[in-house]
Amino acid sequence: LAELGIVAKEALPRYFLPEEQKLFGTDLTAGGIGCALSHMMIWRDIIARCTAQEADPKARFLVIEDDCYFDGQFMESLLAERLSHVPEDWEFVYLGGQDLLRRQHEYQVGPGVRRLYKGFRETTAYVVNMAGAKAALEVCIPMYWQVDTHLNDESLRDGLRPPRPGETDYTMR
Repeated sequence: LAELGIVAKEALPRYFLPEEQKLFGTDLTAGGIGCALSHMMIWRDIIARCTAQEADPKARFLVIEDDCYFDGQFMESLLAERLSHVPEDWEFVYLGGQDLLRRQHEYQVGPGVRRLYKGFRETTAYVVNMAGAKAALEVCIPMYWQVDTHLNDESLRDGLRPPRPGETDYTMR
């Protein structure tokens, strides 16, 4: 995969570290690469269907990983209500995840809807459109880190560093 440009060659030293030395949920693992490839295939399929006019380019696509569990009170009507508050320029809507820095409340744009920021992780369940699928492929290839890290902090391609002047703290729209 490194020879094909899917995995960055610079990521290989960390990939080959013993598991106990890796940054959990960030460093690439065989399972993490498999997960990322599955998402990438879905994004490519969304782009292909929209480009071929088999689907509306503004269509919403629901992506759910095989290990996703929804809360017992989750309903389609609740999802529709939340999606009605999503900004016009949206690309990705996460249906759950981990707020690692506990700052998600700072990015609220509507009831139950927040912009994604660099401290958020997870790809268990989300809604994406064609623009989001294109953006996701752009920031995830080549892979240096696990897919959710790329989606939420594309700046990590430069290694761990403080934000540059003018950089926003949120990522995908």
